[in-house]
Amino acid sequence: MNHPSPINPKPWSAYLLALAFACQATTDSDYDTTYVEEEPDPIYAEHVRTTGFQTPQKEMADFTLPPGFEVTLFASEPDISKPINIAFDDRGRLWVTQSGEYPIKAGPGEGKDRISILEDSNGDGKADIITHFAEDLNIPIGIIPVKDGAIGYSIPHVYRFYDRDGDGKSEAREVLIADFEHRDTHGMVNNLFRGLDGWIHASHGFSNISTVSGSDGDSITMTSGNTFRFRMDGSRVEKTTDGRINPFGSDLDEWGYHYSADCHTLPIYQLIWGGNYTQWGKKDPNMGFAPTMMDYGLNSTALSGLVYYTDNQFPEEYQHSFYSGDVVTCRISRSVMAFSGSTPKATRKRDFLVSKDPWFRPVDIKIGPDGAMYVADFYNPIIGHYEVPLDHPDRDRKSGRIWKITYKGKQREIRDWSKASMSELLKEMGSPILATRLASTDALVDYKGKGATSELKKLLQADPTSPHQRIQTLWALHRLQSLAPEELKSGLGHADPMVRVHAFRVFANLPEWDEVHRGWALAGLGDENPHVRRAAAEAINRHPHAAFYKALVEAHQLAPAEDTHLVYTLKMALFTHLGDPSLIRLAAEEMWTEEQAALIALVVSDTDSPEAGQYLLDYLRERKVPEDRWIGYIRSAARSVPPGQLPVVVELAIEKSGESNLASFKWALALQDGIQQRGMETPARLVSWIQDIGGQTLSGLESDLGRWSADMEEKYQFAASTAGRYRFTGHTGPLKQLVQSEPVPEALRGEAALALIRISPTAHMDFLSVQMNDSDQKTSFRQRMANTIGQSATPQARAILADGLKDAPMELQTSIAAQLARSEPGISILIERIRKGYAPARVLKTRNVEESFRNHANTLQRQSFESLTANLMPISEERERLISQRIQGYTVNEDALASGKQLFTENCALCHQVNNEGGMIGPQLDGVGNWGIQALATKIIDPNRNISENFRTYNIRLNNGEVKSGLFRREEGQVIVLADQSGKEFSIPKNEISEQTASTMTLMPDTFSETLDQDKFNSLMGYLLSVK
Repeated sequence: MNHPSPINPKPWSAYLLALAFACQATTDSDYDTTYVEEEPDPIYAEHVRTTGFQTPQKEMADFTLPPGFEVTLFASEPDISKPINIAFDDRGRLWVTQSGEYPIKAGPGEGKDRISILEDSNGDGKADIITHFAEDLNIPIGIIPVKDGAIGYSIPHVYRFYDRDGDGKSEAREVLIADFEHRDTHGMVNNLFRGLDGWIHASHGFSNISTVSGSDGDSITMTSGNTFRFRMDGSRVEKTTDGRINPFGSDLDEWGYHYSADCHTLPIYQLIWGGNYTQWGKKDPNMGFAPTMMDYGLNSTALSGLVYYTDNQFPEEYQHSFYSGDVVTCRISRSVMAFSGSTPKATRKRDFLVSKDPWFRPVDIKIGPDGAMYVADFYNPIIGHYEVPLDHPDRDRKSGRIWKITYKGKQREIRDWSKASMSELLKEMGSPILATRLASTDALVDYKGKGATSELKKLLQADPTSPHQRIQTLWALHRLQSLAPEELKSGLGHADPMVRVHAFRVFANLPEWDEVHRGWALAGLGDENPHVRRAAAEAINRHPHAAFYKALVEAHQLAPAEDTHLVYTLKMALFTHLGDPSLIRLAAEEMWTEEQAALIALVVSDTDSPEAGQYLLDYLRERKVPEDRWIGYIRSAARSVPPGQLPVVVELAIEKSGESNLASFKWALALQDGIQQRGMETPARLVSWIQDIGGQTLSGLESDLGRWSADMEEKYQFAASTAGRYRFTGHTGPLKQLVQSEPVPEALRGEAALALIRISPTAHMDFLSVQMNDSDQKTSFRQRMANTIGQSATPQARAILADGLKDAPMELQTSIAAQLARSEPGISILIERIRKGYAPARVLKTRNVEESFRNHANTLQRQSFESLTANLMPISEERERLISQRIQGYTVNEDALASGKQLFTENCALCHQVNNEGGMIGPQLDGVGNWGIQALATKIIDPNRNISENFRTYNIRLNNGEVKSGLFRREEGQVIVLADQSGKEFSIPKNEISEQTASTMTLMPDTFSETLDQDKFNSLMGYLLSVK
């Protein structure tokens, strides 16, 4: 892509000033109103923007801001390239990580990305001194300047960069935290910031699974979205929260709460230390996931950057607001919050900045030391990681801008904290501006060190010392390891609740507590202020002891249900305590009320120890258990009880199932799941009960078929699976009925067919052959039969499959070919039948067939593959033509929305969620209409074009020869859990797996190119485009 030459600087400055006023002149005056949904411009739906490159001046003219605000260009290409994260140092300079490599990482030692330092030396609002700090990096993202250099991430490590001579260039570096996984380059390690505690806090991005440790050797493991902190010297790493998808943006408020953006779930979370947050593949814990603070999204799943504005350069009505970057709809949104107890509740306001230039990509936002908002703009026609091929030629790799947004007429000089005197630093620790308080405290600790101790202690004794100054003094003394116990105690009892909250946060960071400390913590649980109670509970969570578990239970009883963050913090603290078997034993000896015992059972059910299992078993035998808790608790008890107590759990489940409204098979499944997770064989008594339930269910099929309903599916799924696993030779009749009954869902009919194969691979092959070749049946059902027949790796099965190729629909031929391609004998017969004209050679080029063929073929067979497919158009070109045809034939028909929604429900909703309805196997699709028809059509018709590592399927070969395919979800003890194409989870004991290989395909069916004709495509597309 060609870019214009640099602009003459003098006209450039005048042009910027004129544009700054032009931006405000076109805005609406009422920006403080609650957000009203608007129809988005279709241009934001394009994954590859069709508008052209614009110079910074022209892009700026397309910004809309509230009256009185102005935007100026702080830096742009060619001085910088593609900014990702920005941060400010103690001299007020802006540091920026930038990458022309993104999203494709360079090879080891081949990185050319860099970190640069930008400085506005003359105060004209534009960087005029640009120093490239490090220039051989590989997709650097997170950055935090520190004394004598910086800490930053570059694949694959977090580094400490040194600049000891102060020339702005790093002359040395060392690895602080090593070897983060980087299969996916979405977010990796991003948004580093220095916490009140002096540690560096960071976010761990999408998909990757990283096990890292500090120099102390104590490791943590993070899967996809997590947050963590580490000491500046790399001596220790600690996980602070677990879960979410791709966090990318962090900030603090005056209370010390940490707020975080998540690209794919919600734009703002107030994080709870140790909280367990929702994530793809995670099983819902019995005690629930950590709570959220908002019930709305921002019409996008690409939120990047988050600030909570606590400065005063903006007008009062724009202070104490959240600002979130949206790189898809090219805007910066604004939200405000109010507290209910300690729980925040966000409300969306009118968008703060909207750009008409769809290349505007606000990937990071920071508030500068002057109170202005700085926006890193990854200026690009493409921002999607997997929506567009990573190597797409239109990805811009040179252009990038950093914008500065200020409120007109309110300028503030930037301070150099590294040169500030002791008295200046102490004074500014009481500033009304949070960022100033934090910067002055950091500078005091870094540059004055222990020499500041006596002056800090004087501040604590002075009267009056402002609450803000007292808070920072407590933190500074703690970080200097000079905080006396009586000084901390004074903070814990201070009249101002915010001081008490921060004192408890300091308190939580002490390495050890004694009996006196525990008395302070217990007092905090009874504080009149909910923020203080919550801070005390969080501190207790980090210092478990026998003195606390009873007080936590009592505090939970008193906590208002609407204060969800306090309630969860108390539960989380209790969870941590009861994860200690010795504390469970103590808790078991207490005389609890029904309500208290129920809370302990709830929390214990999510822990895993013999003591936890025993407590839960006793609770189930002795207490009144809510009906909706039984199944989860039985599963937990079966997983955790001492081995000798397992028969007791089984008998209890059998007994209670007879008194319950819940179906017996659900109880049996819960027992089976728990036992498999512990890696044990299913006890004979349970096997007998499972067989009885399965046999009785199949015996009642005749009457059930006459009144079939959707809620019967799970029951018969269990029965069919049981029949196959335990080879019910006496129940083949009902199984065949299930296979042949069209009101029965196809997935269940397939399970019944598989049971027949397991019972006798030869006896039922002819029956299944008839089903596969029945042209009156839906093609999708016939495909299931082919896949089932393929589970029997016998000459008889291969012959039936080969015969079925002739005159079959292309989708069925593809399924048959995929089964034959799993072995050399099958490949030989497949090649033979293609040469005889039973199926076109094109079938060999479908992705699943080609992948399996290449994995199992010998040299001669590979040569045959090449000769048969030599003159075929590549599948990608064929699909591209079909996509173009479907888009050209698309017509909007409001009457077809209902049928489109029905198609979505039948084909997509098992895995995808819209408006909180549907499955959570694949990405949620709120706002998917903003993608536009091109992107949606590509994803539907060619789903394997560009696969996220998180949605790659795995082929699992079992010890008995069967092959299972599915999307990996999680591990549960001694089993792995996957999801199939119907969106249902299934588990496989690890000891039954002989081979596991990653596929080149996603779980999403690759057959919509065949099954969606133009009319169905129009209906489905019309519905999807309406979801905004």
